[in-house]
Amino acid sequence: MSIAGVEQHLIDTLKATFGATLRAVESLPADWDDETFRRVLRQAPGLFVVFGGGPRNEDESEPGRVVIDSRWGVIAVTAHSSGELARRRGDKREIGAYDIIQRASRRLEGHAVPGNGEIQVREVENLFSAQLEKQGAALYGLHLVLPMYLTGDDDIEPALDDFITWNNAIATVPADGQAEATDTVTLEQA
Repeated sequence: MSIAGVEQHLIDTLKATFGATLRAVESLPADWDDETFRRVLRQAPGLFVVFGGGPRNEDESEPGRVVIDSRWGVIAVTAHSSGELARRRGDKREIGAYDIIQRASRRLEGHAVPGNGEIQVREVENLFSAQLEKQGAALYGLHLVLPMYLTGDDDIEPALDDFITWNNAIATVPADGQAEATDTVTLEQA
């Protein structure tokens, strides 16, 4: 299974685990900027899956196959308006970060990902910072490791469907806002 396939499998597994309890279960890049954080905060309570790479696993490699110990992060985000205790423990209206992390841990520990290995929960981390507290958020991270076969493109869909015509506009910061060159290429059909 490709990296994208594993990522989607984790998202689907977590969505099935939490149902409508969370507003969002989706993937995010490893590097967060201010806009990413604002988006995450608007979707709280939520879970966000992050791929973190991973070293080669020499013990499980076979000739012609690469196996990595892929690292995944699952970030629980809550933003209860009634204070930090509710963000951690939840209240009658919304789930808390502790419960999210505990449920995700139970669901993912030992979970077999098709075509790969079994997930191991390696660490739970409080991602507290004074800035997060000021913005009314609690973040906890679940660190996972998954032996993963990098098998190539066997389950990757092509980036483009077949096409007949391709249009391209080239602009290198033109003063008048008009493209400096355009191309249209019509391909022969078999």
